[in-house]
Amino acid sequence: MRAYAVYAADVLDGVRAVTARVRRQKSGAIWFALLFAGTVWLALRLAEFTIVFGLPPNLEITPGTLLFIAFFATLGKGSVDAYHRAIRPDSLVFLLAQPMSRQAVALGKFLTVLAFNLAFLAAALGLAVLFVAAGMDVPLPWEFAAGLILAVVAGLASGFTLAVLGSLGTWRRKAAALASYAPVIAAVYVALESSNPTLPQAFVSLLAVTPIALAGVFASSYFLIEAWNNQTSGRRRTGEPRTYLRLPDAKLEALVDAELKTMVRKRQMALSGATLAVLGIATLALYQTLGPASLLPRRYADLFYPIVIAAVVYVAAATQLAVPGMAALGKELDRLWILKSHPVPGALVYRAKAGAILVLVPAILAVVVLPLPLVAGFPAATIALLLLVSLAVSLALLALGLRVGALRPNFDPNTQGLPDSMEMFNVFLAALVLAFVVV
Repeated sequence: MRAYAVYAADVLDGVRAVTARVRRQKSGAIWFALLFAGTVWLALRLAEFTIVFGLPPNLEITPGTLLFIAFFATLGKGSVDAYHRAIRPDSLVFLLAQPMSRQAVALGKFLTVLAFNLAFLAAALGLAVLFVAAGMDVPLPWEFAAGLILAVVAGLASGFTLAVLGSLGTWRRKAAALASYAPVIAAVYVALESSNPTLPQAFVSLLAVTPIALAGVFASSYFLIEAWNNQTSGRRRTGEPRTYLRLPDAKLEALVDAELKTMVRKRQMALSGATLAVLGIATLALYQTLGPASLLPRRYADLFYPIVIAAVVYVAAATQLAVPGMAALGKELDRLWILKSHPVPGALVYRAKAGAILVLVPAILAVVVLPLPLVAGFPAATIALLLLVSLAVSLALLALGLRVGALRPNFDPNTQGLPDSMEMFNVFLAALVLAFVVV
């Protein structure tokens, strides 16, 4: 019952926040609904096209692959949601001080994450059923729908557990805790991807793995207080403080330095670096798996990997530049009065926030863009073009995020100022169009 009380309070708070936002921006809610329905329709059309015309053997996508992609995507989403709801908020101290067990707190927070994400999945599946009933020739067997739900539940549970275990006090404890959970993720990969199972076999595998993933949520609750203390306490450094960047304007330098130190203290830099590293490794793994795009016609083969790089750059810029730009003002929450009382113009404060996020642009170019062209032996002119295009996309998407974040900041403490899901979905689609135009 105590876990349910935590869950009910969080859901009620979230529903109230979304309701207030919809009332303020009715047209935005309608636009979001149209875009969401259009996305589901487009995914089904692509599936229908693939079924009719097929794919090359080395690009074949099995139902197990789709379920593993759903598991891995929701693992990342669950980690982010758990970090901002159960680990990072300073307000969690009020729950931890209550006469309730850590298991109740962790379970209540996980149920909140599960409820919101399953609501989106239910809406997507409902729309898919309607489109199929309206005439789309896409099979939707019950095993796939049930397996998709199990994959989402297992992914969210795994993400919640990894967020807690990855926030422990020392790197040695983090490594040991994450390594202890790695066999669960490896088992999901083997069961869904490596063994090439049939759809019923994939469903049975997920049915067996999901209780283990849910048990991980309870097991990680024993470390919740340590994770919260580690994430909220920060690091105390001795000696003379040093600035990260030297800039001609002393005021701008001080503001950028404060932003960068906050990002480092809150592990935002570490998380961004890990995300970019995963994207860079994924492009190299794709090249190692497919090799040269020799199965495509010559006029398209030379464009295949540059398009892959452009797509990965969009993902990196949207998640690591646009989203922090949208949260640049909202993350201040009740500390906004400090910025407003600074003896500097507001425009300079916002330039400092943009400058701190811009530090990630060279990392995107070095970690995401360059590895594949260097390994594949692209011509120097092609590499230069990819760098130029990636720089333009990064700057454009950061500008989009900063603009939206300035016009509609989100001061919800439950999300630590991050934009809500509706706003983020709209911006991601707008960023996709903007990136396409820039490229």
